[in-house]
Amino acid sequence: MVYLLRHFIRTLHPAMAKNKPNGQRTNPSRPQTIPASSPVKPTQPAPPALAKKGLQTYLWLPLLLAVFIAYAFGFSNGFVDWDDSEYVFGNPYVLEPTADHVRTLLKSVVALNYHPLTMLSLAANSAFFGPEATSFIVTNTAFHLLNTLLIFGFAYQLSRKNQWVALFVAAVWGLHPMHVESVIWVSERKDVLYTFFFLSACLTYLRYRTSGATIWLFLTFSLFVASCIAKAMAVVLPFVLLLIDYWKAGDQNLKKTFRPAILFEKVPFLLVAVFVGLLATNVQAGGDFHGWLLRIAEKKDAVGQEPFAARWLVYGSYGFLMYLIKLVAPFRLSAFYPYPENVRNIEPQHWLGPVAFLLVVGYAVWQLLTAKTERQRLVVFGIGFFLITIILVLQFMTVGAAIMADRYSYLSYFGLIFLIVYGLYLLTGESPSRFRLATIGLGVFTALCFYRTIQQVKVWKNTETLWLHALQFYPENDQMREGLGDYYGKNNRIDEAMQQFKAAVENGSNRYHCFEGLGNAYGLKNDFPKALEMYNQAIRMDSTKSDVYYNRGLTYNKTSRFQDALRDFNKALLLAPGKDSVVLTARGFTYLQLKSYKESLADYERYLRYKPNDPTALHNRGVDRFYLGDRAGALADIRRAVALKPDYEEAKNNLRQLEQAGQ
Repeated sequence: MVYLLRHFIRTLHPAMAKNKPNGQRTNPSRPQTIPASSPVKPTQPAPPALAKKGLQTYLWLPLLLAVFIAYAFGFSNGFVDWDDSEYVFGNPYVLEPTADHVRTLLKSVVALNYHPLTMLSLAANSAFFGPEATSFIVTNTAFHLLNTLLIFGFAYQLSRKNQWVALFVAAVWGLHPMHVESVIWVSERKDVLYTFFFLSACLTYLRYRTSGATIWLFLTFSLFVASCIAKAMAVVLPFVLLLIDYWKAGDQNLKKTFRPAILFEKVPFLLVAVFVGLLATNVQAGGDFHGWLLRIAEKKDAVGQEPFAARWLVYGSYGFLMYLIKLVAPFRLSAFYPYPENVRNIEPQHWLGPVAFLLVVGYAVWQLLTAKTERQRLVVFGIGFFLITIILVLQFMTVGAAIMADRYSYLSYFGLIFLIVYGLYLLTGESPSRFRLATIGLGVFTALCFYRTIQQVKVWKNTETLWLHALQFYPENDQMREGLGDYYGKNNRIDEAMQQFKAAVENGSNRYHCFEGLGNAYGLKNDFPKALEMYNQAIRMDSTKSDVYYNRGLTYNKTSRFQDALRDFNKALLLAPGKDSVVLTARGFTYLQLKSYKESLADYERYLRYKPNDPTALHNRGVDRFYLGDRAGALADIRRAVALKPDYEEAKNNLRQLEQAGQ
C-alpha cells in the first residue's frame, strides 16, 4: 500500500492540468467554449486530469491481494451457532442436496427469509466442497473479492474513469471492518450474493445508457431478479437506477432528467420490487405467503408489534447516525447492538439521531433542488445511494431486537465512500500538496481498515469468541449470554453453560430459551425433575417452539413417561414439520417402548431415508421387524448395524440371539 501511494503521487502529479494565465482551469471532460455574445463568468475549478485511462493491473491486483490476506485470517474459523444451524450445519437439505432436497429449498423459508438462490448456492457449496465451515467462508470471501472488483469498476465509471478515485473507493469499501460480518459469517452468504448481482446490474445499466442497446436493459432486469431471490433488500434497485440517471445527466434540470421514457423503462423493475416486497413482509411476519412457501423451522416472526411507535423513529434515526460514525471511526464493533434495556424510555443521546437524520437528509434535498455543480450532485448521489440502500433496515419499522447491524452497511456504504473519496479529489483542485495530503490521508485510513478487519475477522472464530467480544460492550445482554450458554452446553461445558443461563435469568430475562438451556443443562446432569421444571417454564413463556417440546420429550423418555414423550414429539413435528429428520428417531424409540411397532417402524423408515447408515435406527427398525414377524428383515437390519458399529453391544447380543434361534 505504501508503494502504491508513492507511485500514485509520483505518477498523477505531473498529469495535473497547468494553471491558465487568467487563473481558469481546464476540465478535460468538457470543451471550454464561450459564446461571443455571452459575458465571461468564473468557471468551477476542475479536478486534475489523469495520466492514463483504462484499468491498470497494478491498481486492482494489489487491492484484491490485500482484501484476500485480511480475510484469509478467518479461513480456519468455524460455524457460529447463530443462524448457521438453520442455514447449513443443521439443515439436511443443504448438507445432503439431493434432487428432492433441492426442490424443497426452492420453496422454503429459512430464518424468516425467502432467498432460494442463496440456499441453492449453499447447497452447491456443500455438494462440491464439503460441509465444513472453511469452504463456505472461502466462497463468501471469493464473492467479496468479486464485489470489490465491481465496486472498483462502478466507481471508475461514475467518476469519468478516474483511477485514483476507483482505487480508494474500492480499497476502503473492500477492507472496511464493518463488512466483516457480511463476509465471514456463513449465514450472510445472502449479503455477498445479492450485492454481486446488484452491482453487476448497475454496471450493465451504465452500459445500456452508453450504448442504448435494449439487450443491456434486459440483462440489467435479469440481474435484478437474481439479486432479489438472493436477498429481498435488492428491491431498491429501481431507485438506484434513477439515481444513476440523475448522476449521469450532469447539469440537466430534473424534469428533463426524469422524462417519461426514463421512468417508463423502470416499470417492470418496480412491479418485481413490489411483489418481492410483499412476499418478504409476509415471510418476516412468520407467514408462508398464502401457502405458496414451505416453512422448514418452527413458526416465528421478526416484525415488532409497534412498527410506527414514535420511539422507533428515534431509534431508527439513531441507527442511521451510528452508521455514519462507524464509517469513519470503525471501533467498538459488535455482532449485536441491542436496544436500551428499557426501550420505552428514550435516553438523551438517542435524540441526536433524529437531529442528524434531518440535517443529513435535509442537506441532500437542498443540494438536489439547487444543484448547479458536480460537487452538489455528488452530495445528492452519495447520500441518496446510502439512504436508498439502507432505509429498509433502519429500525423505523422494527425487525429483530437490534438497533443496527454491521451487515446492513455492506452495499450501502458505497454511496458514502464514493462521496468522500471523489469529494476529496474534487477539493484538491490543481494543488499538488492537497492531492498528496488526500492520498496520504486515505492511505492511512485504508491501512487502519486493513488492521481492524483482521481483528474483526478473528472475533468470528467461533460462537464463544463472538459473544465474549460482544459482552465486553453489553455485559447485561441476555441474548448474548443465551448464545454463549448454548455454545458451552453443546461442547459439554455444562457448568459454564449454566452460569451464563442463570446470569441471564437473574438479570430478568424474558427469553424462553434461557430456561430451555437450563433445562438441557439439568438434563445432562441427570437432574430430570429440575430439567422438566425449566422446560415447563419455557413453554409457559412461549408455546410455539418445537425444540422445547422435543427436549422435554427426550426427558420424559429418560423418566419412562412415554405417553407424555409421545405428545411432545407430536407437538414438535406439528410446529416444525421440517425437523422430522431430528424428531422421528426419538418418536420411533417412544413407539417402540409403547410396543406400537407399526408406528415405530414407519418413523424409522422415514428417518432412514435421511440417514441410511445410522446404526441405532437400523437396530431399532430390526427390533420392530422382529416383533412384526419379519425375521429376515430384522436379521438384515441388525447385521448392518453391527457392520457399521462393531462395538454396538446391544445389537451384537440381539443378532446372536436371532442367529441361534434360527439354527
